[in-house]
Amino acid sequence: MLEITNLSFTLPNQQTLFRNVSVTLHQGEIVGISGASGLGKTTFAKVVTGYLPAGSGEINCKRLKITPHPIQLIWQHPEQAVNPKWRIRKVLEEAGPIDQELLEELQIPFEWLQRYPHQLSGGQLQRICIARCLLTHPSYIIADEMTTMLDPIAQAEIWQLITNHVQEKKIGLLIISHDRLLLDNLCEKIIDFTQYVKPLDDNSRNKHEGVRT
Repeated sequence: MLEITNLSFTLPNQQTLFRNVSVTLHQGEIVGISGASGLGKTTFAKVVTGYLPAGSGEINCKRLKITPHPIQLIWQHPEQAVNPKWRIRKVLEEAGPIDQELLEELQIPFEWLQRYPHQLSGGQLQRICIARCLLTHPSYIIADEMTTMLDPIAQAEIWQLITNHVQEKKIGLLIISHDRLLLDNLCEKIIDFTQYVKPLDDNSRNKHEGVRT
């Protein structure tokens, strides 16, 4: 079970972005975090997955030195999550040996592996990022606005693929989205992130717009 307790994050100007966020996620459970854009949900995801240090709070799931992080993050923009100079095969091998059965499950043709990221569509590249995530054999996944940039058909396909996999493998899935209908359809419970946010004044909001995603 993943337990996030009283997690807080403070911006460089010493203003608190979010305060005392507590989330419990069981393996095989799908939980949603809702809230408008700009509240700090992406920053929260980065803190939980170890990309940013927490200001305070506890996360009971830590990375060991020689293994991938047990909590993996799937980003909103797949083109920003891969090295554009690498072929897709190398992108996947960064996470571990390629699993042909997994590629088939995610409907990834073998010929994609010889291409570069810019030669795939956004939906195709997001499948690659999902495959890379799953190759690490995570215990938990945070999907941060994972399909926001995709068309409705691609969105439905991606969510069907990943929810099937996480339920089969008993992976805890935390979905971050401002799309309440999506969360209502997929999640067993939904947490309103707004309750953890202290509003910033306009000057601070503009100064830190790049951080507050």
